[in-house]
Amino acid sequence: MDRLTDVLFRNSKPVLVGWVLLAVVGGWFALGLESRAVPGGEASATSQAEAVAQELGRNHVPSLFVVVTGKAATPEGERELDALRRKLSATPGVREVLPLPLPPPAPEAGPVTALGVSAVGGIDGSIGVADELLGSQEKLVPEGSRVFLGGYGAHRQELVQLSRSDLLRAEQVGVPIVLVVLLLTFGSLWATLVPLAIGASALLGGLGAAGVLALGIPFSEYVTNAAAMVGLALAVDYAMFLVQRVREALLRGVAVAEAIRGAQRTTGVAIAWSGLTVMVAESTMFLVDSRAIRTAALGMILVTFAAIVAALVGAPIVLRMLGYRILRRGERKLLGKGRLSDPDGTEHSGFWERWGVRVTRRPVLWLATGTVVLGVFCVPALDLGQRVALPSASQLPTDSQVRQATELGAKAYGPGAFAPIEIVVHASPATARAQADQVVEAVAGHPEVRFARPVPLDRPEVHRVSVATDHGPADERTHDLVRDLRDGRLSRSLAGIRYDVGGETAMRIDATDALFAGLPLMLAVLLGSVLVLLIVAMRSIILPLKAILLVVISLGASTGGLVLLSTTEFGAALIGWSAPAELHPIVPITIVAIVIALSTDYEVILIARIAEHHRETGDNTASIIKGMARTGRVISSAAAIMVAVFFGFALSEVTPLKQLGVGLAIAVLIDATVVRGVLVPAGMQLMGRWNWWLPTVKREVGENA
Repeated sequence: MDRLTDVLFRNSKPVLVGWVLLAVVGGWFALGLESRAVPGGEASATSQAEAVAQELGRNHVPSLFVVVTGKAATPEGERELDALRRKLSATPGVREVLPLPLPPPAPEAGPVTALGVSAVGGIDGSIGVADELLGSQEKLVPEGSRVFLGGYGAHRQELVQLSRSDLLRAEQVGVPIVLVVLLLTFGSLWATLVPLAIGASALLGGLGAAGVLALGIPFSEYVTNAAAMVGLALAVDYAMFLVQRVREALLRGVAVAEAIRGAQRTTGVAIAWSGLTVMVAESTMFLVDSRAIRTAALGMILVTFAAIVAALVGAPIVLRMLGYRILRRGERKLLGKGRLSDPDGTEHSGFWERWGVRVTRRPVLWLATGTVVLGVFCVPALDLGQRVALPSASQLPTDSQVRQATELGAKAYGPGAFAPIEIVVHASPATARAQADQVVEAVAGHPEVRFARPVPLDRPEVHRVSVATDHGPADERTHDLVRDLRDGRLSRSLAGIRYDVGGETAMRIDATDALFAGLPLMLAVLLGSVLVLLIVAMRSIILPLKAILLVVISLGASTGGLVLLSTTEFGAALIGWSAPAELHPIVPITIVAIVIALSTDYEVILIARIAEHHRETGDNTASIIKGMARTGRVISSAAAIMVAVFFGFALSEVTPLKQLGVGLAIAVLIDATVVRGVLVPAGMQLMGRWNWWLPTVKREVGENA
């Protein structure tokens, strides 16, 4: 690390120029990332629902629908309706516009009609068409009428558009809070600007790299928000830790250049280990068979790497340029008079020192109390599997096109009319129709089925059966029917007939299954990888094992807290949501990776400082207290910054982002208070000298800080 610092000092101007240029170029590519992001991709590419979607897409089956009310829906408005058909047909990506085979609308619905819109390219094609139509609503609407666009692709595209506006809102909320926290922590505007500059450059660099890769890789729409959320929080935290360490050295009278070298040698190494652990945690998301998860993971890895580079390459140069200006004005005056304001170099928090003394005096009591508190929050997490589902149109804002189209269509034609269960029968050309009729006969008597009809497709060996249900695609009764067709009584009654079950409900089921099927393997690999990295970084067996145990407890408590707040009436009201909502399946997957990464981040920073004191003194209790005193304030500030960033996303109108922001904010609060403030010091006090045990390896205790 000293060699890196010396190289940076010798070449500070070209490195600084290159850093700025990379940020500018990265920003240019980052601007295009949102427009190249591809919605959807939660389900596996090999799922039944995806196979059905591709087959129906090749056969001009409408994947979007338009609900028309007013004059164009009346017999007198036939000319206006024809004009609307022509405009829809002229939209790029639209293959065909045709009336939908629907029963007469309910009288109370008023004048209403519906058109089906088929798109080129299956689900992804319908999303592209939805983007075009949602952006040209004013040109489409006939005089005296209203037009609403619905369908799975339109739902996905509206989520993308809302995500973009929510990212801007999150920045408007989070960044001012970050600025205030940094000012309160350092008391110097210059010291405050360093983490902000590092955070901004990390975001531009990481998202810019993702923007370049998006030219050839179909990135998920979650990439920008998830990467921005994680990257900004990590980059600001890393820069904070470096600034804090340099300030401590300056207050003991160390020269600027040497203070930076010492910070790089200690805190810089800890940041490198922490960042590596975070990237390992994020990379385990590739074990989940979902394009949305894998591309979100890639985006987060790129931004995390950019945060490490910005902290270890950009921050030393900026800190050297600023020099003593990162100190408070009063501290600079004392140093100018030769009076050190912190002669022993312990710019520490008196509160955290007193708290460390309190916890280490009665470690059993504090350990038991903290474990019980977190254990209570872990209980709701046991029900996680029953609390997960893709969001329905009803969870969109009330002025949403898709929500209005869905609600109007349900009122006029029934909840399941526009999202039927689609069954594709594969047989020989001679038997396809007969087998499709058998499927119709089998499902027609089901109490959930409103009507079923066979529809020929272009290939004679393939036939479609469209099943309209009495309830919407998000209703559990519709889910049960899909499962029955795949693996239940209906499936057994149709033994010998080869068919795939698709449609919006099946897509919801397949997406959830794909995301959760890889979770156990992901969690096992993640914990194992983090354990190995911590053993190498801490040179201890007991501390990493303890860290893994605490990570699991913290993860369970934060997930349980999110389940309570998101899925219950009381919890939703408590945090200001209009209604409870099931967790989007991408949320627990992402929380697992990020919570373990962030928890390890704080663990490395705190334990490294404790280890440094233990190496110098050999006193376990004093090392714990001093380590908490030196890191308590900066970890608390870092946690406050993360909570501010995540809180901005909790204000989102998009359910997954809202849940992700709340879940991560809960996780950081738990980790920075109960885990770092109670369980870690109490546990280390009880373990005593066993904290530093590493078999068969002769070593010095502790390493970096």
